[in-house]
Formats: sequence, C-alpha cells, structure tokens
Amino acid sequence: MKLFLGVTCVILLFSCNQKNLKYDKPYFDFDSLVNNQVQQIASAKASLIKKTFLKGKRDSTILLPDTAQWKHELDAFQELDIINKPLFKGNYQSKDQEDDHSNLLVRSFVTKMKSPVPEIKFFYQDGNMKLKRIESVFNESNVLYSTSRKLTLEFEEQQGSAMISKYKVQGFQKMILSDSVAFSIEGKLLYH
Repeated sequence: MKLFLGVTCVILLFSCNQKNLKYDKPYFDFDSLVNNQVQQIASAKASLIKKTFLKGKRDSTILLPDTAQWKHELDAFQELDIINKPLFKGNYQSKDQEDDHSNLLVRSFVTKMKSPVPEIKFFYQDGNMKLKRIESVFNESNVLYSTSRKLTLEFEEQQGSAMISKYKVQGFQKMILSDSVAFSIEGKLLYH
C-alpha cells in the first residue's frame, strides 16, 4: 500500500508540472513567436554580432548559432509569456496610440496588478499588420535577489517575412549582501 501511495504521489507531482499546463493566450503568444523565429533564423543561417557589458567590461563577438543556441539567446523574450497566465487574464488594459517618434502604431498592455511584466508595448507598421518592435520590462525578486530587465526586440522584412533583426536586454541584478550589477546584451542579426 505504501508503494502504491508513493508512486501515486510521484505521478501527481510530475503531472502538475507548470511547464506542461496549457492555457489560452489572451494578449500575445510569445512561445510561438520565439519558437517560430528560432526556426526561421536557424534555417536562414543568420550570424549574430553580440555585444555584452558586465561589471564595467565590454565584449563583442560574432557567432553562427545553431537552433539550441538561438533558443538560449531569446529565452528572456519567451519569459514575457507570463502575461498570458490565468492569474493575469483580464488584468491588462490595452491602449492603441500613434508613436511620437515614428509612423508606427503602439499597442500597450498595462496592469495595475503586481506582475513581473507591468507593461509591454508592441509597435506595428501599417495598422496592426507588421510587427516592428516589442518593448517591455521584466522584474523578479525574492529574499535572495532582485533583478530588472528592459527587453527590446526589433523585426525587419527578411526572405518574405518579419524576422528578428536586433535585440537588447539591459538591466541590473542585486544579490542579498552585495552590490547591484548592471548588465547589457545586444544582438544584431546578419542574414546572408
């Protein structure tokens, strides 16, 4: 009997894994966006000029990432999918307005509820037909650390579809009993 209860508990734990839960995407499907972009970028054999800044040191490198490496590069943007979790459904307010600095339409989603993503902006060309840029902030904190990242993802027409042309992740991380560490990661994709 104890073995049966033990096996049942293990099965229940694995079946409740958060990553396996399916839910609708009321705001924007970041999982699909990132997965589709990774496949397109990898098949286009795009190279990456990557610039990093950490602890006052700058570095730059040119890479030819494979699918797994692209997935890792774009993980931070996939985390934005948290806005679609059932907890936040109906808590983001949508607002459309013209961008002050361009001819783009800006669709913003803002929440007053405590959320890792307090606001996210989508910039569209030709109404809401062509996605050109996504901007957001992602905040996390617990008893051990706090971090804030500003995320920017830009798209350009490549090979007949909108593909990522640039991305940027900048912010800070503060660990308990230590100083804040500022960081920045910029990527520019080159299509051949």
